Amino acid sequence: MSFKVLVDSASDIPLDKANEAGIITVPMPVNIDGKTFLEGVDLQTEDFYAKFKTFKELPKTSQPNPNTLLEAYEKILSEGHDVAAIHLSSGLSSTVATARMIREMTSAPERIHVIDSLGASFGYGLLALFSQNILKSGASWEEAENTILEYRKHMRYVFTLDTLEYLVKGGRVSKPAGFIGGLLDVKPVLHITPEGKIEPFAKVRTRRAAIRKLVDVMEQEIVDSEEQVIGISHSACFDEAQILVDEIHQRIKVKDIWISEIGCVVGSHTGPGTLALFYSCLK
Repeated sequence: MSFKVLVDSASDIPLDKANEAGIITVPMPVNIDGKTFLEGVDLQTEDFYAKFKTFKELPKTSQPNPNTLLEAYEKILSEGHDVAAIHLSSGLSSTVATARMIREMTSAPERIHVIDSLGASFGYGLLALFSQNILKSGASWEEAENTILEYRKHMRYVFTLDTLEYLVKGGRVSKPAGFIGGLLDVKPVLHITPEGKIEPFAKVRTRRAAIRKLVDVMEQEIVDSEEQVIGISHSACFDEAQILVDEIHQRIKVKDIWISEIGCVVGSHTGPGTLALFYSCLK
């Protein structure tokens, strides 16, 4: 039995790593001022962030087109593979629910395996890359699924934003948290909970302190750091991502650090200036 891992574009896996692993990415739609684009097809991150502050209203996102998902699943089936579909957290999107509905419409529902990532951006991308390696080992789905879900349980997502404004407007974090953040002029640090939802985690006074806070948290929580590939995602703040890399190398020994750019789907809700850190910890 062979498998193909399929993700939606909110996984923010760098194209070279997705291609090398053989992971299929389904584009998600982004609506900007009444016009709908497909992330990675006719909407690229560089142009998106360059124009972000000129948009008349906050971009809106939605789940992948059901027909696009159905076609992608069927194509993988027709090539003789089972589908391991790993999608954006059900705590942030209805994509997982749609994927499970579409599975029942395929020619072989028993060969479509849907996993809720309970995460977003490149943290979820790391989960997909890990899953691809497990599935290539020849394990049965039952064996592989248990290993993937165990890895998911220990995946940690912590991030800082330039402003809470966009998360509050998009309903991804509570208004009181946004109000307090603006009132105190702080730099928020947030995390994704085990249920796949975004919650405030800490507040610091400066951007540099927020970067240090991310590393503080990782230093306290990470396990087997020298065996881990750490993920970093950023939205139009590559220089600060490099500062985060340097801070990690100064304090923690890790196997490697991979940097990804936050795509247009996730970036629609966080805005430019987001810096995220992903690693495995005890829970």
